[in-house]
Amino acid sequence: MTNGTRRKQDELPAYVPPKVGILSRIPASWVPYGELMRIDKPTGIFLFYFPHLFGTLYAGLLPGSSQGSPMDLLFTNGILFFGTVFSRAAACAWNDILDREYDRQVLRCRLRPLARGAISLTQALGFTFFMTIVCVGFISALPLDFAKAAFPSITLLVLYPLAKRFTDFPQLVLGIQIALSFFLGIIATGYDFSTFFERTNATQRNSSLIAMIFFYAANVCWTVVYDTVYAQQDVKDDAKAGVKSMAVRYRNNARGLLVAVALLQVGFLAATGFYESLGISYFSLSCGGTTSAMVWMILTLDLNSPAECMWWFKNGCWLVGLSITGGLGYANLLASGRRS
Repeated sequence: MTNGTRRKQDELPAYVPPKVGILSRIPASWVPYGELMRIDKPTGIFLFYFPHLFGTLYAGLLPGSSQGSPMDLLFTNGILFFGTVFSRAAACAWNDILDREYDRQVLRCRLRPLARGAISLTQALGFTFFMTIVCVGFISALPLDFAKAAFPSITLLVLYPLAKRFTDFPQLVLGIQIALSFFLGIIATGYDFSTFFERTNATQRNSSLIAMIFFYAANVCWTVVYDTVYAQQDVKDDAKAGVKSMAVRYRNNARGLLVAVALLQVGFLAATGFYESLGISYFSLSCGGTTSAMVWMILTLDLNSPAECMWWFKNGCWLVGLSITGGLGYANLLASGRRS
């Protein structure tokens, strides 16, 4: 760090321990670890979790589904949610370990625990390992096939921070990883894909496969949208620090990028409904709700305002997540009624 950079850093506000929220209620020595796992920023937990939830609801729509009781579904989602809390904590800690030098150059990130020196690299690595072990404990409560299928997702999660060094499309890498949770959610319910391939006729099987691929692609697009909006907060600092992202690459036409990806997302959701014959409730809630949220964001969001980008990142999570959940949930309810 140059002397000029040090002087600029010294002129910035110093770290102030949290006075409100969950971090203000825990021992001071635990606060850096709470910050490392972003326990005070739960939006990321739900963005990681929603595709799992989508998968558990979607499983009841698939050929040969014998989905259990509502309590079984609730229990499965409880395991997935709390497992997500710890997997997301491990991912955030791992991200901060690899990004610590970059974080010191980014205004919003410069006071993160590793960047400001509140904990050592060894402590951060130990914490990451502990969070991973806890997450594995939750995975062990799910079907064995879940652990096998989770390996590609975990691998991508480990590699994601490196994508910001070597490609302009880390949001796409993250989207591919997070969207895999849709398939993990299906597997978590105990749905047997061997039954799907062996006992369904070719027409039904192909239609359902196409529908699942489109739904997966819609989740990839959703992640690209919200993470690009999130990255807009740091676009100037990232460009100076050499951090690559779609926000940096398309900073002169970020709104055009968001329009294109949002259109793809809605189109993929609609195609899923068409190929899976999900009915008017799905199109109204999942497709209509997502379209409304995206149109509102694109027309009103000031991409040059970090505060507005953060507001939409937090609230867009619920607008889109609950819209898709509502459509799938209602379709699942109807399918359950037909099975009984």
